[in-house]
Amino acid sequence: MKKNSFKLLWHYLRNDKLKIIIYIFLILLNYLPSLISAYFWGKALEYLILKDMTNFSIYLLVWTAIYIIFYTFLQVPTQKIYNYLSTKFMRNVSYDLYKKIDNLPSIAFEEIGVGEFVNRLYDDIDRIMTLLAQLVKLICQSIVVIFVFILSFSISIYLGAELVIFSLIMGLISYNFFPKIKETQKEIKSEVDGYIKNATENITGIREIKALGIKKNIEVSIFKRLNNLFKHNKKIKNYETTYYSLNNLIYFILQFAILLTCGYFVIEGKVEYSVFIMLDMYIWRVDNVVENLSDFGVNYSKVKVSLSRLDELINNRLYKDEEFGNVTLNDIKGIIEFKDVCFKYRDNEPYALKNLNLKIEPNRKVAIIGRSGNGKSTIFNLLLRYFDVNEGIIEIDGVNIKDLTEKSLRDSISIIRQSPYLFNMSIKDNFKLVKKDVTLTEIRKYCQNAYIDDYIMSLPKKYDTIIGEGGINLSGGQKQRLAIARTLMLNTKIILFDEATSALDNESQEYIKRSIDNLVKDHTVIIVAHRLSTIIDADLIHVINEGHLESTGTHKELLNNSDLYKKLYNNEE
Repeated sequence: MKKNSFKLLWHYLRNDKLKIIIYIFLILLNYLPSLISAYFWGKALEYLILKDMTNFSIYLLVWTAIYIIFYTFLQVPTQKIYNYLSTKFMRNVSYDLYKKIDNLPSIAFEEIGVGEFVNRLYDDIDRIMTLLAQLVKLICQSIVVIFVFILSFSISIYLGAELVIFSLIMGLISYNFFPKIKETQKEIKSEVDGYIKNATENITGIREIKALGIKKNIEVSIFKRLNNLFKHNKKIKNYETTYYSLNNLIYFILQFAILLTCGYFVIEGKVEYSVFIMLDMYIWRVDNVVENLSDFGVNYSKVKVSLSRLDELINNRLYKDEEFGNVTLNDIKGIIEFKDVCFKYRDNEPYALKNLNLKIEPNRKVAIIGRSGNGKSTIFNLLLRYFDVNEGIIEIDGVNIKDLTEKSLRDSISIIRQSPYLFNMSIKDNFKLVKKDVTLTEIRKYCQNAYIDDYIMSLPKKYDTIIGEGGINLSGGQKQRLAIARTLMLNTKIILFDEATSALDNESQEYIKRSIDNLVKDHTVIIVAHRLSTIIDADLIHVINEGHLESTGTHKELLNNSDLYKKLYNNEE
């Protein structure tokens, strides 16, 4: 593992050093029977051959007692300590990883799919503690094998040499197969991420997929992913099958050679029969360590990828955390100003906004319009600090928004989107998630202002109705009105409407326009719209063209002074 990976592990385990030491000690004790039980079993067999029932019974009893003590009583504290370390490690890493994902910049969620994040949250973490436990056991098993080597050389240099030669051959086989397994594992991990990402997106959008009649196209794409995944899985299993076959071949040859040599020494009277039995039982320990080394190598490759992926997020190697200032807005007025703002989403893309200068005053209904892709929604993304400007500054009440605390920024601005996100819980809980102490009476008041209360009260379970994932059980207009009601509860000074009335019927749209008019009295209200009919009564309309402010005025003024606005308006009629 890389040094950084060890640091990541140590960061989460360092406070439990004593428990780790005790765990390793208990594991060592668990392997003690592997060293001493073979001797007692061998002696028991010697006395059995001599028909000495008393000594046979004594050695058999000692042999049994060893296993009862070490494999029964010691297993409980050993497993409990492991369960404690494993649970604590996975919990703490999961907490930190989720917090990191929460604090990632918006660009991260465009470049890495939701499914991949979910995979990193669970699958990667689960593998790590399993490997650590395997590593401890492998070390303890290796100590047993060292004892076997010492015993073998003490009996005969030839016997020890046989063990060394065959161990080297086993190691050489492992050395040749591990890199292939590791490389294939990377390919599998990449395919799994892609599959989970695509499957998550497709299942989330299943209704749209059915409506568009593209189920077959989506299935072809998913099945291609699955075929690649299973192709790599087949490849890695073939490597493992070949490896284990070769390893077994060497083991049986080793077993034959060791037993033949030991048998010769027994016949010659150079070693006791019990030593022969011991070595017969110890041979599989050597092979077991080599096999476990193989498993460890395969799992190490998997965990190395997982650790690297966790390290990328936790230690900000892919993206930096969102950074906020320490300024808090008190008695906010709601004056917004863009000063020479330039922004583009990626380095190789053109600017979405170019030298934009824009000032928005409170207590006025302000609209921003323009052709699709000309920067309207970008203005909201920057104001909410989903992205930061490349050049220039954005101010609220004369304070650079980069200097504001996250809480101050979020408490000052709320947004109602064209496709609002609602949680898969009851209507009432969607409000309580935002404000825990809100009462049903208050919720109904907000819903009445958004003209959705009558509909909710007509439902069998009223405000306890489960709305489905993303509000799937509601119509587009109902979702938007519910989102508006939820935003009204926040009572932020600045309220952004991003095509918030686009999915409403004419009657509901009129109701929402009245709500907006009421909000204007005490708030800064900004509306981004494609449909000019929804904003012709705005106090001020800003026309954005190719990332800069083309013109500003009322509906009548712009019809006379702005060719672009006039063209957009006429095209809509």
